[in-house]
Amino acid sequence: MKIFEKRNCLLIGGLLCILMVIGSFFDFQISTQLFSIDSLFGMLLASYGQLPAMLCVSVAGMLLIKISKGQKKIVVILSYLFGILFNIFAIMGITMDPMLYIPHMSIVLSVMIAVIIVGVIDFIMWKLTQNANREQVKKVIILFLGVMFLEIIIINVIKIPWGRPRMRMITAQNQVFQPWWVIGSSMKDHLMSLGIAAEEFKSFPSGHSANAACAMMLGVLPVICQKLKGKENLLSFIGIMLTLTVAFSRIIMGAHFLTDVTVGMSVTFLIEVIFVHLLWKRKDIK
Repeated sequence: MKIFEKRNCLLIGGLLCILMVIGSFFDFQISTQLFSIDSLFGMLLASYGQLPAMLCVSVAGMLLIKISKGQKKIVVILSYLFGILFNIFAIMGITMDPMLYIPHMSIVLSVMIAVIIVGVIDFIMWKLTQNANREQVKKVIILFLGVMFLEIIIINVIKIPWGRPRMRMITAQNQVFQPWWVIGSSMKDHLMSLGIAAEEFKSFPSGHSANAACAMMLGVLPVICQKLKGKENLLSFIGIMLTLTVAFSRIIMGAHFLTDVTVGMSVTFLIEVIFVHLLWKRKDIK
């Protein structure tokens, strides 16, 4: 869990602070240069950028079923029930975004893709966690579910009342840019009366970036996957790069500004750090 060691937490925190400062001064200029609503890259990442959060739920459900072996009958039944429900939730979550962003994507095809993704990841994780310590698996389940659901709640508690207009709406409607520190939008009621969707006033913070940041928990997998021991740095690097890539794609699509994606990533990373330090003693984090 090297990514959650104090030194690395400070480095990541410092990077996020730098991005926030840059965005505070140059949000609009950066988005103006990068905005490309027809970007194939942006469309694909918009469709599947939230996978890390959904896969945390599906893997947690699979692990819940796995550790139920040998437990009391009622525990086994509840474990299978919630395990299946978590996987259904993940499949539904993965199904929705592609239908919003990929032209002519049918619900049947989207569901099939979601089922395949969840099935493959669950199978791989089932194999990788053979002989895993039950107590460590329980902690990972709590981590995955706790981080995912808490970050979604926090992001939406902030997003809805903040009402920051998205770049794509500002451009399309020729409206005035609104910095991140301004809470509420004076243009919202008027534009919504003209038919503009409320979704266009949910720029701050970025939900996609927050969900993508769940990928940084890849660095925890060696705790329950012996075959991944020694690959902590690689897993952490993959998680960070995936998170930054999704965040970058959201700016390209005009869905968010740099400060939006930075706060989204920061919320999830902070929750991850808190959970890791609560679940594992400091000496176990290395």
